[in-house]
Amino acid sequence: MAHRLDIVAPTGKQAVQLSMVLWAAVLSVIVPGMIFSGQLVGFGEWVTLLWGTIAAMVLVALPYAALRWAIGKSMWLTLPAGLAVLTVTSVLQMAADYAGQFTTHEFLATRLPDHSAQSLLLVSTIYFLIDACNLSLFVIAGTIRRIRERERALAEAEVARLEARLIMLRLQLNPHFLCNSLNVVSSLIMTGRAAEANAMTEGLANFLQASMDVETQQLPLAEELETVERYLEIEGARFGARLEIAMDMAAELAAVPVPSFLLQPLVENAIKYGVEAMSGASEIAIRADRDGEMLVLTVENRSEGENAAHPGREGHGIGLANTHARLEMLYGDAASLESGAIDQGYRATIRLPITTPDPLRDAA
Repeated sequence: MAHRLDIVAPTGKQAVQLSMVLWAAVLSVIVPGMIFSGQLVGFGEWVTLLWGTIAAMVLVALPYAALRWAIGKSMWLTLPAGLAVLTVTSVLQMAADYAGQFTTHEFLATRLPDHSAQSLLLVSTIYFLIDACNLSLFVIAGTIRRIRERERALAEAEVARLEARLIMLRLQLNPHFLCNSLNVVSSLIMTGRAAEANAMTEGLANFLQASMDVETQQLPLAEELETVERYLEIEGARFGARLEIAMDMAAELAAVPVPSFLLQPLVENAIKYGVEAMSGASEIAIRADRDGEMLVLTVENRSEGENAAHPGREGHGIGLANTHARLEMLYGDAASLESGAIDQGYRATIRLPITTPDPLRDAA
């Protein structure tokens, strides 16, 4: 299968700029030589030089149009077509140059140009080489544009992949939570506590609605804590007096943006491996503090009972792994997640920049 010309043609403005730069470079070499050799001795000579330059730059539109036509076509076709267009263009430029010199000579004192066959061939060859350089600049610029378009497409695809992965991470709710919540609702109904069952059902609906709001990549810290509080209220109906909740956040941090559903996996871990695994009372404490330009979020659980000193951690670490993955995708090395056992419990601490906007939203 023949190779094809796979570039993106430079815009008309870019083509004009490239041509102007090339001809400025050419004139910077030609003009001093013509001055020192005595070929630019009067106003008329400068007029003919200006005429030839302008005519040559205008006729460069032919190679540019040919390049736009050749994009996507076989190289076996574009190469000979390019040579043909360059030849025609150089001949037309030579003709326009000589026409300008003869015309100027009729009105101003100028030299008559040498129009022998050898001279005409030499001038056409010079124009051909300059046009070839000009066309090469167009191709290089078009290749760079194609590379940038591909890089942009790859970047957009990567952003889409990360967004999809973030959505999946945020939707990985513990199925046991839903089953347990529904069982509690059923028990409340069976025992005639319809009002409590209704309240818990509404709380569960509100929580699930918040968790399904996948379009929101970031939200104020106060809203994130409110979602967590709804979840804990539902769990509180399961455990009753066994579960105590403590939440502490400085008022100045309420509007700080954080990734949505960031704390949920950590709180679920605290319930599953802390409260459920213990026979006595448990406390889940959630704190939001500021350390310089960093936001510090802490989730810890402390329990009483026979197994309190050795809280269970039999899970596969999915919640911690998902949270760590989200932080890495959104903030890179700027954020961290640390976790470990403490006296009578377990603690997980997230540190992330306060002033950093939503990186994923910006990349998109």
